[in-house]
Amino acid sequence: MLTDRLTAKTPPVLASLLIASLLLPAGATRAVIPLETTPAWTSTPEGYVATGGAWSDVNGDGWLDMVVANGNDISRQRVVIYYNNGDGTLPLTPAWVSGDRDYNGHLDVGDVNGDDLPDLVVGVYLGLNGFSQPGQAKLYLNDGAGAYIASPVWVSGIRMYCFSVALGDADGDGDLDLACAAGESYTGRPERSMVFYNIGGTFEATPSWQEPDSAYALDVTWDDVDLDGDQDLLFCGIIGANRLYLNRQTAGGGLPDSADWQSSDAPEYGNTAALGDWNHDGYPELAVADNFQEGGSGRFKVYENTLGTLSAFPVWQSLSSDYGSHVSWVDVDFDGDADLGAGRWWDPARIYENFGGALGVTAAWTSSTSSVIENMFWGDVDNDDLRSDGVTVAGGDGARTYVKLGRSPVRSVDEVTVNGTPLPPTAYVEHLGGGWLSLATPPGLGERIEVRYTYSADLDLGITNWDSNKGNYLFRNTGSAVSAEDLASTAGFIQVRPNPVRHATVLHYRGDGARRAELAIFDVSGRKVRTLHDGPLSDGLHTWEWQATGRDGSRVAGGVYFARFTVGRRSTTVKVVVL
Repeated sequence: MLTDRLTAKTPPVLASLLIASLLLPAGATRAVIPLETTPAWTSTPEGYVATGGAWSDVNGDGWLDMVVANGNDISRQRVVIYYNNGDGTLPLTPAWVSGDRDYNGHLDVGDVNGDDLPDLVVGVYLGLNGFSQPGQAKLYLNDGAGAYIASPVWVSGIRMYCFSVALGDADGDGDLDLACAAGESYTGRPERSMVFYNIGGTFEATPSWQEPDSAYALDVTWDDVDLDGDQDLLFCGIIGANRLYLNRQTAGGGLPDSADWQSSDAPEYGNTAALGDWNHDGYPELAVADNFQEGGSGRFKVYENTLGTLSAFPVWQSLSSDYGSHVSWVDVDFDGDADLGAGRWWDPARIYENFGGALGVTAAWTSSTSSVIENMFWGDVDNDDLRSDGVTVAGGDGARTYVKLGRSPVRSVDEVTVNGTPLPPTAYVEHLGGGWLSLATPPGLGERIEVRYTYSADLDLGITNWDSNKGNYLFRNTGSAVSAEDLASTAGFIQVRPNPVRHATVLHYRGDGARRAELAIFDVSGRKVRTLHDGPLSDGLHTWEWQATGRDGSRVAGGVYFARFTVGRRSTTVKVVVL
């Protein structure tokens, strides 16, 4: 029996976790993951050691292009773009290549200089002389003519073994700052991972923030882990703990001098990390891909987030183990919760299905291919489900500038208003892959922020492979764009998450519009505490943020409240607990 094998070969704590994870919630059934198992496109290898990858509409034609950074720690190579042919297909060879060569690692895409065009940042793992010399980070600006400037316009003034980079707004000023994961574990060269702040549309030469101690990190990511309205910073440790730094920007501070959380399971050999909400409570969980090249178990694992605090040990781990190289949270099967995409070296790509906050320990989908997977990234490449009906409403408090949208990724941010007045693009910055934006100036207490955006629920999968004899892949999503979430919302249903509420919560609705709709918060006596919406309602996806405040903007007392949503003649009420 499977349980006999688990308990015979697995430590008792891990065995109990795995056995429990095999049991599905009551009424849960396995869905068909609507990804083709055979890639619809494979690039010509051309000797590329593909590592970093992302979807981005580089040339502004309305179609996603594939951007790939090549090299890794194997060969000095170029960054390339495979332009979408305008019909959801890609060419076999790239049409743009960078003018420089490097040991390129992972990358990120966003508007760094404020011209409303996607720029490119790349981590460089090694220097010109290989492992004996640290690499750096670099920035390519979009040239406005459909490509990047051939050579980087900025390189870090400090050298480090930077395998991964991530863009976020650390100081809440409405532009993108750059975080770099640093340290080279193969030959024992620990370093301090760092953040370069954006100064006038470029990055400072030397970092204003660094980790307090030298260590090793292969990945870095941003998210609001404690839901206090700013972006926290997480480094994925290799030969050491994963580290989380909770940002105090909304409280008048910034990134702290020491880590607020470190994982405690040892040994730890994290290769990639991703933050995503797996149980609809609003707080993002941490997924990590362990790689046992230098030791460890090599499992995919998840650390649970309870009201802003990550668990010291993983609460879920995959049954299989090997050279883990990627994790990402994505709703592949249209059921409204985040599944876990995962990849390894010399292995198929995998999807672990989410059943309302419980992942199966065996993959629900595996690709027919087996390759050296380095990155998996998601986007609607064939534009078969683009929707421009996304609306997020949030309230200002005089300090917060960060707004999380109702979807991730999104295709475009179409309009941002504060109290009905449209903001120019220079007044905010968005990260389309992360599904968030940051304003340059914090709206005042009680001011209404409204963001309209275009997104897709039908996400295709791109994969980079660092096997120089194999190309990169595109797997198409063949599922229906009408999901269980759509049908429930059309019936007048709203979701509230997180619930209970510690700092703020978000109310979600998708469905038909109405001439008039009202969303209001009531206390247990029936007194209306706050009106979040009162007026016409357009079709589509709507999210409203409630910061647990009353009409005057002050914090309500802890206790039980009710959110009542009325659309036409339909009405629904949801209990909300404020801590």
